[in-house]
Amino acid sequence: MKKYVIYIVVTLSLLIAAAALYYFRFVPKEQGFAVKEIGKVTKIVMKNTKQQQIVLSRQGDKWFVNDKYPAREDLTSILLNTISRVTSLSPVPKRAHDNVMRTMMTENVKVDIYAGDEIIKTYYVGGETVNSRGTYMLLESEHENEKRPHITYVPGYNGFLTPIYANIDEETWRSRLVFNYAEKDIEQLSLKYYENEKASFQINRVSADSFIVRPLNDKYLINQPNELRYLKQYLAFYQSIASEAFETANSQKDSIMRTTPYCTIEVKNTKGETNKVNIYYMPITKRTKSVVDQNGKPLTYDLDRYYASQNDRDFLVVQYYVFGKILRQYADFFYQPTIKPQLGEDAYPELK
Repeated sequence: MKKYVIYIVVTLSLLIAAAALYYFRFVPKEQGFAVKEIGKVTKIVMKNTKQQQIVLSRQGDKWFVNDKYPAREDLTSILLNTISRVTSLSPVPKRAHDNVMRTMMTENVKVDIYAGDEIIKTYYVGGETVNSRGTYMLLESEHENEKRPHITYVPGYNGFLTPIYANIDEETWRSRLVFNYAEKDIEQLSLKYYENEKASFQINRVSADSFIVRPLNDKYLINQPNELRYLKQYLAFYQSIASEAFETANSQKDSIMRTTPYCTIEVKNTKGETNKVNIYYMPITKRTKSVVDQNGKPLTYDLDRYYASQNDRDFLVVQYYVFGKILRQYADFFYQPTIKPQLGEDAYPELK
């Protein structure tokens, strides 16, 4: 009886060993691509076959593009989520292997993932499968089975992953935030309207939790206490004001920046750093939604968008839908506005 037990134990042990050997050599490792401890990732380098490259690096709890600009939080979050969850569905079938490899050799994105100064994961991202639900990827690995390209996906995501990695463009990854201030960080703020001096104002911090507003020209001073709650509500808008897009390649950029702005917004933080944004009228374009005013008169400028320059460096397109809430007037801080500010004849004197 004991002899049979020994045979059974030995046989089971051999079967388990054979199963383990088969699994580790031939069964795809579903988590071979994923970096589970995503909090340890400090840098991601993506480079395509055209030798274009983007570097995302973490500094504290913030991510930066090419060590120059804050990165877009939405795109960075999507990328990190993908890196932490990307999973192999299966190796590419043998009959398709050579075709997939030839395609990946000519067009791919190499992804190097770092923890500190060490590369902890490298893989190549190719195109999508026929049904557009899987993505071809090749993991740089010592395991023979993982040297084959795999069909990968992210559980719960119905689509291929190539676009998440393939846009190697600095301006795409740059944060579009123009103003990003908590109230406690604002020392001084001014808004100057070049065609309406009476509406221009400056807000100054007078204590840890108090501010005062004054006109830029004292002849328009309103001799009554301003409403602190209106000031605080207004300053809260500056916590997240973003542009629609960068317009670096706009051929008219320099000439537009030489014209008189519609207004200038200047914010000085408690560290003494100044952020200056000039906002310019945008001429009517093919994208313009309204080409006549409410009286049917042809408009000269777009009512929904402006051009803007930030610190005389970046050239942007901004939306009135986003910026309208900060385009207030001096008198607004002494009574609650009954309607939101609007563009039209009041904004464009030439239409009167």
